Amino acid sequence: MAEERVLWLRWVDSDDAAALLLALAALGTAWSGYQASIWSGIRSVQYAYSFVLRGKAAAGADEVARLRMLDAVMFTKWLDAYAEHRDTLASYYETHFRPQFRAAFERWRTNAASRELGATPFDGEDYRRSTSGDVAWYDSAATRALNAGLRANDVSDRYVFVTVILASMLFFAGAVRPLVDPRWRALMMAIAGLLCVWAAAHLIATPVAR
Repeated sequence: MAEERVLWLRWVDSDDAAALLLALAALGTAWSGYQASIWSGIRSVQYAYSFVLRGKAAAGADEVARLRMLDAVMFTKWLDAYAEHRDTLASYYETHFRPQFRAAFERWRTNAASRELGATPFDGEDYRRSTSGDVAWYDSAATRALNAGLRANDVSDRYVFVTVILASMLFFAGAVRPLVDPRWRALMMAIAGLLCVWAAAHLIATPVAR
């Protein structure tokens, strides 16, 4: 038993074990660096996509505000003409309503008897949805793209951290081992082995970009 233990320690401290750990560290470093670069690219693409979508959402919000202002002006003019019993002028304004507003206006006028005092066509959910649907979609898509970018950034950081651990493994198995007292070389190799297992476990658990 004691002889088997000595043989095991000798193998752990052998050049073959060191070469194996160095090869695994080199392979793991190449893989983690490759994945980190891919995830970094995904992060940049998602951030850029989110920025573009935010710009479209902002432009859409400005357009919605402009259209709602136009609808409000036209409705105010119609209401003035209607209150003054100028039916011809009121009909003229109706014909110039935007299609989206005209639909809400017709529903509002049809349900006039059941409306609460002070209600307008702008209070309807259908009108708000018709004027802000695209803006809401762009805003939601921008949020999803931003979250995807944040996740890609987190995964990239995890691969970078694994690369640092593998560099530490190279330090213990390659750079330090030949310089320390022979009695401590087995300990250096054991530390390198633990780092190798830790890095391998994290590489397996970390998402892979294809």
